[in-house]
Amino acid sequence: MSHELNSKPILVAMDFSPCSAAALKHAVWLARKTGAPLVLTHTIPDLSQSVHWGPDEREVNQRELHDRSEDAMRRVIVDLNAMDLDVTFRTLVGEPFVEITRAVQAAGYEMVLAGTRGNGKWEEFFVGSTAKRLIRKCPASVWIVKAEHLVPPKVVLAATDFSDISLKAVKEGLKIAQQADAAFHLLHVIDSKDVPEDLISRVPEGSTLRQEINDEATRRLDEFVASLDINRTQIQSHLSWGTPWQEIRRIAKHQAVELIVIGTVGRSGVKGLLLGSTAERVLDTCNCSILTIKPDNFVSPIEPIAN
Repeated sequence: MSHELNSKPILVAMDFSPCSAAALKHAVWLARKTGAPLVLTHTIPDLSQSVHWGPDEREVNQRELHDRSEDAMRRVIVDLNAMDLDVTFRTLVGEPFVEITRAVQAAGYEMVLAGTRGNGKWEEFFVGSTAKRLIRKCPASVWIVKAEHLVPPKVVLAATDFSDISLKAVKEGLKIAQQADAAFHLLHVIDSKDVPEDLISRVPEGSTLRQEINDEATRRLDEFVASLDINRTQIQSHLSWGTPWQEIRRIAKHQAVELIVIGTVGRSGVKGLLLGSTAERVLDTCNCSILTIKPDNFVSPIEPIAN
């Protein structure tokens, strides 16, 4: 068994829907590749402030929700038939994205896997808003899995703007592609709104600004690939012009990509490729699963629970 990826516990957000089942399948595959323990979590509502019941009723109903959650996760673990894995579970109480984030802060999980759709009125917590809030606010890498993706990805696409966080994302994407024996594509999008001032002032005679920008981007992409210290035949690189999220979507569709890996913070002060909004637009518009990577110095705006 290869343990090239991180071997810290992987958190799997469960709501017992087809999407979370797909996320769990990916987590099991990843755990077998890395030796990482799995921690299943299910979030139930906090009834302590409910006006519909008195204190005793609230306590009874809260306990019943908790017990049902624990029983459901026990059944999931039994159904996994994964005696080779270290699998535990936790029931969280409160707002799902907040409690998942706090669990990450408390235990230091480096990756969270979750689905994009939920099941039932309360538990449809991965319909857009919670997935996006995890991408924005959870300090761990967040892998959002589409329901139809039941097996490891066979085509992986990573996007780069040459920043440190995009390098981290590309390396993580490469590891996953290697573990899954998947094709790996690397994309850099040239955004005309992000042109270095010094380049504009030194366009040689007989050339055009577009050609100079393209040549500069090609050179930087070649240097970026060389810095990965990997056989270039294992990477299919792409250079395109346009709006980053639209180009990611176009290339992903053309190459039948199943997993997009992207950083969630781009270069400071620049509306660039890897800002959170781009990751969210990709999540909204692509039929791919998406793995978002945080910078090492990321601090969540959600306050952790005091010890």
